[in-house]
Amino acid sequence: MVGLDVDDVLLDLMPRWLQEYNEKWDDNLHVKDINDWEFWKFVKPECGKRIYNFLKPEMYQNVKPLEGAADFVQAIRDRGHTPRYVTACGDPKRTTLHKAFATAKWDALIRHGIAEEGELLLPGRDKSHAPVHMLIDDRIQNVNDFRNGLGVLFTQPWNRSSYLTRPRSYEDVLELIDRYARHIPE
Repeated sequence: MVGLDVDDVLLDLMPRWLQEYNEKWDDNLHVKDINDWEFWKFVKPECGKRIYNFLKPEMYQNVKPLEGAADFVQAIRDRGHTPRYVTACGDPKRTTLHKAFATAKWDALIRHGIAEEGELLLPGRDKSHAPVHMLIDDRIQNVNDFRNGLGVLFTQPWNRSSYLTRPRSYEDVLELIDRYARHIPE
């Protein structure tokens, strides 16, 4: 099973998030300007960590997929692997909001032809023991902490300072999957 992070690996969340922020705070921040996971460091100081308040389930109605995401996931299926969508959905103790994020992300994955009915979305903050054999994620910590197999850091501007090798495209990720396949018990 191949675990796929949803935000900014399959769905292009950051542009939508920054659009909300830029409109509210009269700023012109772009995805390429963010070179660290601590996104709040790049917004206006008076906004600061309130940038995270812009993340709402409703955003996913207007989030587009990354180019090639549906074909990438289909290529994983075509190789005989089962995709699992491993994603953070807010604080699990806030059940209603947690479920709303999970539903919004799943609906977006289905709407954009990425996920198929019968596949699973695995919501949770801690991905270290996700029940998959390979985890593809854009957060350095998630890749470093993953314990069930191979963690792959998906290239995004906020992880370019990592010492980890990052595939530059979905095709590069598929090559890694092919090389690792003999170790993945499907």
